[in-house]
Amino acid sequence: MSGLFFIIVFGYALVILLLSKELLTYPATKIDPTLKQLPFSIIINYRNEENRLPALLDSVKKQEYSFEKTQWIFVNDKTTDHSHEILQSFTAQHPEIPIVLLDRIPKSASGKKDGITQALGSSKYPHILTTDADCILPAEWIASYNAIYHKHTDAHFIAAPVVIQQENTLLTALQQQEMMALQLITAGSFSYRQPFMCNGANMSFTKEAFYEVNGYEGNQHISSGDDIFLLEKLAAEDVMKCHYLKSSAAIVTTFPKLDVKSMIDQRARWAQKGSETKSMLNKLLSFQVLLMSILFISSPLLWYFSLISSQMFIGVLAVKAFTDTIVLVIGNQFFEGVKWKFAVVNFLIYPFLVVMIAFSSLSKPQWQGRAVNAPTSPQD
Repeated sequence: MSGLFFIIVFGYALVILLLSKELLTYPATKIDPTLKQLPFSIIINYRNEENRLPALLDSVKKQEYSFEKTQWIFVNDKTTDHSHEILQSFTAQHPEIPIVLLDRIPKSASGKKDGITQALGSSKYPHILTTDADCILPAEWIASYNAIYHKHTDAHFIAAPVVIQQENTLLTALQQQEMMALQLITAGSFSYRQPFMCNGANMSFTKEAFYEVNGYEGNQHISSGDDIFLLEKLAAEDVMKCHYLKSSAAIVTTFPKLDVKSMIDQRARWAQKGSETKSMLNKLLSFQVLLMSILFISSPLLWYFSLISSQMFIGVLAVKAFTDTIVLVIGNQFFEGVKWKFAVVNFLIYPFLVVMIAFSSLSKPQWQGRAVNAPTSPQD
């Protein structure tokens, strides 16, 4: 019992801390306004985002980059609200911004993979950026990608940071701290040349590389994973051409889920796609977090029935508290404004959330009224 206990507790701390610490030393990318501006095609899929699109579009028009060097491709994934009308109006009001509006042609179970693949056929430029319709882009977002592509001229995949919009609620703080931890792990995996995590709300790849690995062929039956499956293929092709964009100017903001069910459904989708990857580091991390969460939840009962000693019980709490605190400290060196206000409550709640997500991932969580991994017909 003590040996298994040691492996779970200290294995959790070791994996999390070894990955997280890498953000401190990972090379930062600085924007140089004298650099030649590379052209970019930006792909954004949307489905029923009428409430979020105005914020995204406001950030689009504030980009500190020549619009002549951009192409914005919006793909309509069977939206049923006024999102399309909002985009049509914005396009008419801003003729200086090159915008292409497409309707997704369903070919697989994944709306976003279909959308990206279809948009690539209309893209003009070799460097592709992707984000989501419920995001806010920093003013120097494109400029930061321009800088890293000049820094790594042969790069074929770039992952970049994402944060949760700050709101003074417990649910938002939980999502914000979790997202920050995921970003630390992402940077760490790239630092160790074992990248397995990225976020489609803020990433880039070259069109040439996408076609060289046959895009999403082989995982089109999985409705999510437009980000990590492409990363996995390109890392297998040449991991030295995969990089993490460490720059405060590149941080994309997304909105938190407003209720527990939506949050669990989203995380369950993440868990499902993660379980389909080939990365052993990804599987090890997921397994360690799940085991630690189960041990954390059960340790009071195990101690009460004398199945573990008082020292072991205290050890579970102490190691998890220490690990979570170090992650927050490291994260705040780069992601400013991560709130400590709910840290203790989140420390107690998050293990229960992890277990709930694990069970939810065994079913078909919902996204925008669509069941994840359900086959998508042309009428869907």
